Amino acid sequence: MNIAPDKTADAILRVLGHVDPPEDLYSASGSRLYDQITANDLTELPEILAAVRKTSGPILELAAGSGRITRPLLALGRPLAAVDSSPEMLAMLKKKAGTKAFNPRGVALELMEADMSRFEVDGGYGCVVLGASSITLLEPAGRRELFRRVRDCLTPDGRFLLTVLNADSHEASVNNDGTAISALGDDAFLITAESRDPVNGARHVTMVHVSFSVDGTYRSSAYASDVAFLSNSLLEEEITAERLSILERLPVRIASPSPGLNDVELWVCGK
Repeated sequence: MNIAPDKTADAILRVLGHVDPPEDLYSASGSRLYDQITANDLTELPEILAAVRKTSGPILELAAGSGRITRPLLALGRPLAAVDSSPEMLAMLKKKAGTKAFNPRGVALELMEADMSRFEVDGGYGCVVLGASSITLLEPAGRRELFRRVRDCLTPDGRFLLTVLNADSHEASVNNDGTAISALGDDAFLITAESRDPVNGARHVTMVHVSFSVDGTYRSSAYASDVAFLSNSLLEEEITAERLSILERLPVRIASPSPGLNDVELWVCGK
């Protein structure tokens, strides 16, 4: 995906004296940062859990990452499989799942390293979960392949749950850049810069982690991720084309609202 240069992020990096280009957010060090900044984010968890409880049977979680959603799913005590393409993320999840605090019921967690559009399972899942609007990380062909595989692995009455950022409601501000600064503990902060490119239908997110030492010096690390600026109407067409039905579209409460993250829905789909 070709995206126009992010002038805001470039300016921030120049001010900090950061000369290296941003790494992939899902690299080894980027994965650790992602785990840190999402650890206490409760967004979408109540809505997902309420919908999962209406299903039965094994659960399959796609793009599980380091386990932000996996943890409450484990608390349900049902068989659970987690898919992610990052070996670093899965290693963190495996370590966590072996602890009583993260997995109090001792559920056997099956981990699979695979792209969310390329996973291979035998089927029989009563619920498939794809959170964090992760569907926007895929190109159209990947989305269609994901929907096909989800349909094939669901039980007849199974449900596919995915959270979706409603891009249709952001059209008026699509050209605006957004920058946010947040604390990360007592000696670090995170700068998040987002730019949007309506021509390519994409959003470019740059995260800059700045940490201070006791002598007042600092070091910075930068990570970037590209996500599709995906119309809900297009997504609905793609889902129904793969013979899945959208049964419900439920609003999701955002734990920490921001200009670049609002109007999120949970879609409940079935065969």
